[in-house]
Amino acid sequence: MSSSNSFYRYFLNPVMRGLLRSPLHGITSRNIGIVHFTGRKSGRKLSTPLSYTREGNVVRLLSNQNTRWWLNFRGEGVKVEMEIARKRYPGTAVLHEGDSEALREGVRRFIRALPRDAKVYGLKLDGNGEVVESSLATIADQLILVEIRLDA
Repeated sequence: MSSSNSFYRYFLNPVMRGLLRSPLHGITSRNIGIVHFTGRKSGRKLSTPLSYTREGNVVRLLSNQNTRWWLNFRGEGVKVEMEIARKRYPGTAVLHEGDSEALREGVRRFIRALPRDAKVYGLKLDGNGEVVESSLATIADQLILVEIRLDA
């Protein structure tokens, strides 16, 4: 595990979980939530705070291959819960890994809703705040998109 991953896992994630569950959650809960899932190998209950975007009943999470949490979502739709503003929503997560139009469209939607994250992933934005396609093409195969369909 890299020192960067250790920093998130052992320091920042616990701090963020505490903040998101506190009365002060409004500071960050507009675009940071907690995804709750079961480890596919360990069977343990896990929770990870992540930036998210939401369109109706679809929540999107973006990451890259340097992280490991998303490996638990391989397969045919994984049952999860998404905690947003101290409320849990059950849903089904679908993983998009590897360059595909579904991944690219999800990334475009995510960045359109949360443009501050473009720099995190090395994406460039044009004058209208849209992802520059050449920058997306360069790194699409390194990005991970998880789409969660929240239950009605």
